Amino acid sequence: MGKSLLGVLLALWSWVWAVQPGEKLPPFVLLDPKGAEVTPETMRKPAVIVFWASWCPVCRAEFPGLHRVAEETGVPFYVISREPKDTKEAVLSYMKAYPRFIPLLASEKDKPHEVANRFKVLGQPWTFVVDGEGKVVALFAGRAGREALLDALLLAGAELP
Repeated sequence: MGKSLLGVLLALWSWVWAVQPGEKLPPFVLLDPKGAEVTPETMRKPAVIVFWASWCPVCRAEFPGLHRVAEETGVPFYVISREPKDTKEAVLSYMKAYPRFIPLLASEKDKPHEVANRFKVLGQPWTFVVDGEGKVVALFAGRAGREALLDALLLAGAELP
């Protein structure tokens, strides 16, 4: 089987395996940069959750566009590194360029890469759009296009400008 076909099959299989639209968010307890606990129940919603890694070139390419959407819409974008080697310091340093993002960090109860496993995320970036009830309305494995993301935010109940 060719490498490209294998890649496509793996991507399709992993997308089907992940938390799907209509499903509630899996439980987690992470910390925001101020040390406050963030759970699916305490998150402001509608919201966007992006799993990323500091070394990921696709994440680096995608983040400026995602940040513009966060600025324009006022919807909270929670970013969770799925890389176990990304320290709190590395994450916070990286996020200085993206002040509208809310980085979620390890707590005594959870580590970000463990939360990624609970979402069944197999790569990065993976973006989940969540409605006011904490249900996933859209999933983007890989880059999330601007128009598709805005459409998903509308489905989630976001009031867009």
